[in-house]
Amino acid sequence: MKRLTILLAAMFAFATFAAAQTQFGLEAGVGIKKMSFSKDVYKSDNFAGFFVGPKIKAKIPVVGLGVDGALLYALDKAKIDDSKTKHMSYVRLPLNLRWDIGTSFLGVYAATGPQWEWLIGNSDLTTREGLHATFEHHVFNWNVGAGIMFANHIEIGASYSIPIGKAGSVSGVYDTVKDNISIKNKEWQIRLNYYF
Repeated sequence: MKRLTILLAAMFAFATFAAAQTQFGLEAGVGIKKMSFSKDVYKSDNFAGFFVGPKIKAKIPVVGLGVDGALLYALDKAKIDDSKTKHMSYVRLPLNLRWDIGTSFLGVYAATGPQWEWLIGNSDLTTREGLHATFEHHVFNWNVGAGIMFANHIEIGASYSIPIGKAGSVSGVYDTVKDNISIKNKEWQIRLNYYF
């Protein structure tokens, strides 16, 4: 009986996802990033970056539950105290569980899920003599967001990226502090999705 129940549940899950509506599209957006430090020794300005790439969405009809994912190129900036601005390129992989409600003409959605980022290129930033920043090559965040859907093809949304691990560290001598201070990136994102 137990095996039959598992088999029926697996068949139901397969049939449900096989019937899911899948859409492919493109995502583009801007992010406003703020670096925070484990000790209140340094400061960082807000910086705007952008991201773009292909996206896929699968939704179970009627229920409104679904998933989405994207493969994005992202360009960010970093600046600590009065150092020069460093441009950093990332490959991002956000995967979300989502809930859609509304009609095919107008609706709203909420989404949440993990986001992995891989830094492309140099990870070091020298800010001044004796002060050095190193950025992680792999960063893990958690996204929470919501938005509006138009005509089943266009989505406009906003999300907040919560840092789970550190994005880098600063070491050196500054204001008589010698330490390895961790960096975390908090980011607001505005995104536009178009599905074919």
